[in-house]
Amino acid sequence: MYIFAFVFAVLSAGWTLVFGWDTVPHTGRWHVIGVDADTAASLGERAFDEVLAREPVVAEGPAVEAVRDIVARLAPHANALAGRDFDWDFAVIDDPAPNAFALPNGNLAVQTGLLPVTGLEDGLAAVVGHEIAHVIARHPEERLTQQEFARLGQFAASLFFADADPAAQAAIAGALGLGAEYGILRPFSRTHESEADRIGMILMARACYDPRAAAQIWQRMAELGRASPEILSTHPAHETRIAQLSGHLAEAMAVRESAGCAPLPAQVG
Repeated sequence: MYIFAFVFAVLSAGWTLVFGWDTVPHTGRWHVIGVDADTAASLGERAFDEVLAREPVVAEGPAVEAVRDIVARLAPHANALAGRDFDWDFAVIDDPAPNAFALPNGNLAVQTGLLPVTGLEDGLAAVVGHEIAHVIARHPEERLTQQEFARLGQFAASLFFADADPAAQAAIAGALGLGAEYGILRPFSRTHESEADRIGMILMARACYDPRAAAQIWQRMAELGRASPEILSTHPAHETRIAQLSGHLAEAMAVRESAGCAPLPAQVG
């Protein structure tokens, strides 16, 4: 029974490796996607409904209006860059943690604890643009695909070492789990974050926001507390993000100028 399940999983993985290649908008990075868009959208909608049912949602006020306006300005540029229309939706959640997240098919959430760091204009647009970038780059689907490949590898190892004693099996499974987490999944997650930072800046620029605000957000985030060492984290270190965003600033400013936006003041607002 296990052998048949393993063979089916290997064939499915092989199909994905042959036919699942796609490129990320703007960056051109090749990645493998083993989840179709409709399935991802359905998963995203279900997860978003669960979040809205569980968390205290802010129904109205300046924060809601600000996020609504930012999404409305960024969404057309995101759709154009991705070459498809997403069903963009958002919620502002009353939570003191400085966080935001995105789900497939364009579901976004911003927690109120983020607003003292971002403000309600360019800084908030930097965060929303980053989250929108995750969606159009299909990072959630790529992440699910990576997890499936990691599980397949662990399943294969469990069959190969089936005759080993239980203690050895447990040690091998633990080592493989750590190897997949720190050798594949977390580095790819850091790649996703850096990629979303870059694409988010481009979306900001196309919508005539100030891309300089993006690096300033991470400077403020760094002041809130110490993060985990980068090698142990799913996100790049604050210093890394600031350096990368600063390196992409010239590109974003050129995009903003080509979009015919009004000139920016000397200082970030």
